Formats: sequence, C-alpha cells, structure tokens
Amino acid sequence: MNNFPRPSEIMRHNRPYLFSDSKTEGVYILAKSELSHHLESLTQRNQHQDFEIFARKLCEREICPNLRPQTGPEGGGDGKVDTETYSVAREISDRWFQGLPGSGAERWGFAFSAKEKWAPKVRSDVQGIVDTGRSYDRIIFVTSRAARSKDRLRVEDELVKKFNVPVTIHDRSWIIDRVFEHDHKDLAYEYLKAGQYDESKMVVGPRDFERRKTLDALEERIAKGGQNGGEITQRVVDALEAAQLSRMLERPRIETVGRFDRAIKLAKKHGTRRQKMQAIYEGAWTDLWWFDEIDAINESYEEIEALAFEENHADDISKLSNLYTVLTARVMQGWEGAEELEIEARGERLRVKVQEISADASRPNNALYGKALGHLLELSSASVKTDEEKLDAVWNGLSEVIDQAHGLGEFPAEMIDQVIDALQPFAPASDAFDALVLKLAEFMGERAMNRPGFTGDL
Repeated sequence: MNNFPRPSEIMRHNRPYLFSDSKTEGVYILAKSELSHHLESLTQRNQHQDFEIFARKLCEREICPNLRPQTGPEGGGDGKVDTETYSVAREISDRWFQGLPGSGAERWGFAFSAKEKWAPKVRSDVQGIVDTGRSYDRIIFVTSRAARSKDRLRVEDELVKKFNVPVTIHDRSWIIDRVFEHDHKDLAYEYLKAGQYDESKMVVGPRDFERRKTLDALEERIAKGGQNGGEITQRVVDALEAAQLSRMLERPRIETVGRFDRAIKLAKKHGTRRQKMQAIYEGAWTDLWWFDEIDAINESYEEIEALAFEENHADDISKLSNLYTVLTARVMQGWEGAEELEIEARGERLRVKVQEISADASRPNNALYGKALGHLLELSSASVKTDEEKLDAVWNGLSEVIDQAHGLGEFPAEMIDQVIDALQPFAPASDAFDALVLKLAEFMGERAMNRPGFTGDL
C-alpha cells in the first residue's frame, strides 16, 4: 500500500473541467438493505408482474437491449418465456453500447420469478422453454430470491447437462450489485417503487447541460444513420465523441466502457489507422484516469504500438510515449513492478522509433517533436532512478528544443508546457530546470502574441 493519490483524483484535481459539473448525489435515496428487503417481500405485496417488468428493464441494460415483452397469462405467457431476444442485423447491433456480444444474432430466452423456492421454479421454466422447440441458444433466469453460489452453480450444471443449452441464473445479489454498482436505482424506484426520489437534489451544471444535449444528438444519429460511406465514416467519429462525453458526464462505468468498446469496434471495422489507434488509446486512458485501472493500458499497449509504428508521425508516437510515461510512473510509485509492465523492452522499442523520427531532416517539425519525445523518455528513466545529473541533461536538452522551435509554428510546445507544469511542484531544485521553465514561458508568450487576433491580454 502506498500513499500516492489515485489517478482519478489527480486528473480531477488537475483538470476539473473534464468531469461532471452537476450535483446528483442523493437524487435516488435507496440503501442496499432496503432493496434486499423489498425484493424478499415482493410476493407479500403482490408485485410479481412489477418484478418481471423491472427484471426485463434491468436485463435490457445489462445483458441485451433487444428484448420483446411477452403477452398472455402471468408466469411466462403463452410463449413460456417472460421475454426473448429478437434478431437484429449486425450493422445495427454494432451501434449498441450496452449488452453482451452475440445477443443480436442469437435467440436468448428469459424467465423471471419472485417465488420463494427458486430452484424448482427454474427447473420447470427451463423445461417449458426447451419444450417450445424454438432452439434457444441461451436461457437466463432471474430470481428475486437469494441463492447460494454453490446451489446456483449446481443447478446451472444440472440443467446444461440435461438440456444441452447454456443456462445462467442471476439471483438477488446480482440484482443488488447491478443496481448500485452500475447506477440503476431509477429502475428500482420506477418499477418496484423501492426507495425515494428527490428531484430537488438534481442540479445540472452548465457544462453538463450542453454535453447531454450533444450526447443525445450523437446517440440519435448513431442509431438512425444509414449505411452509405459518408454516414459510416461519421458514425466512427460520433461513437468516439459519445464515449468521451460519457466519461465527462461521469455516466456509470458500464455505460462509458460500453461506449468506448463500441467506438473501438466501429473504428476497427470502418475507420482509418489513426482512428483505430485513437479509439483504443482513449479507452485505455479512460480506464486509468477515470476508473483507476492500469490493466487496459498494459494489455492494449502493443496493439497501440503496432498502429503508431506503421507511420512515422511524432504525434502518434507521443500518445504511445504518454502511455509509457504512465507505466514508468506506476513503477516509480510502487503500484506495479517493472517486469510486470515490461518497462525495459517497451522503452527500448520506443527509443529506437523516436530516434528514427528525430533523424528525418526532411520533416523539421516532426523531427524536432521526436527530439522532444526522446528527452521526455529520458525523463521517465531518470525519474524512476532519481538520477539528478540525468535530469539536468533532460532539462538542458528540452531547452535546446525550445531554442530550435522558434519559427516552427506547428511545433507542439504545449506538450512540454503541460509536462513541466505537472512536474514543477515535485522536481528537485535545479538551475537547469529553472532555466527551462523561464525559456518555455517566454516562448509560449511570444507564440501567443504572434497569433492572429491577439489583443494584448495574456
């Protein structure tokens, strides 16, 4: 255990404008114990049908959005299922950000029950569903009752062996986990009348107001867009923007991750090399800085690297350098080990590529950008080892880069400025560092004054 702040805390502190400015705490007032009791006592209040509607709505968010309600008498209706999936074309299901893979192409049957004795009920329901002869690819049973894990698994195995159909049983603990962890308290309130709703505690911030309007418009365009080339290309762009807005609105993680998964899927299927890389990068970046998870960066690093290395664009390599810097910082702070994050091998490959870019004199902006990235890579190495002499060499090298950047209007000096701004409170006292800070401030001031429309206000 270390005392460093979590990545999400750092990002929220440094860039609060990237997070929600709304106040929604306590809008839905519901405790886990209250929902558990409510689910346990559904039959006493004759809420069988309420539970079926609630369970279907919950499954639409968590498992598959393409569910059709069944009509007919209580207890599964004439069709023996409480709901089932309907077939959806792949080009439509690719636009979803909720649910599990395969739900658009396969036939899944669902049964919901509030009966106290859940095991006999699931056996009879599965038997009835199989007896319809409709060849379901999967059967899912949701019960409001608590089921011990070993009992649930035993019944699942028994039914799979008997009917040769995958059967999944979700009990009360799954319902409670999804309602609270994935922020579905609105469903519990609306369909089960569980808890309270206090509209006065909902205060939508001005940034969020605009973000919500934009997100709604994007989702509508994604859902309704056609299949011609221009619309497909726009869908790739819209999907990534929708995912980024979802994270800024601080929507439940399942929604935001689902939107990034959709953006990645669409980019891989229809996008350019850069769009693929950007979608994967943003998804991994979000997992760390919004959800405090390093796994996505570690697992997708080589995929992003392969896409970035296809062309010698320093801007692409800078994104890979960002990820590598994050990994070295994790090691320096003691979160993970250097071997686990493959620091040495990844760093060596990155240095070779940066040197290749820096040596290409035919592209001066790109080459100078590469030199800056090279110094920042050395900064990561020097920081891990706390090598003050090497750090001074980095500061001097970056100062030389700033000197050479005069006259190169496209050189991204902001990248260095952001790094220095983040390091300033922690960097050891150094004349070389102070000189770099002063030189960078002068350069940024000159660039601002030379921009069209400058009025004299900095």
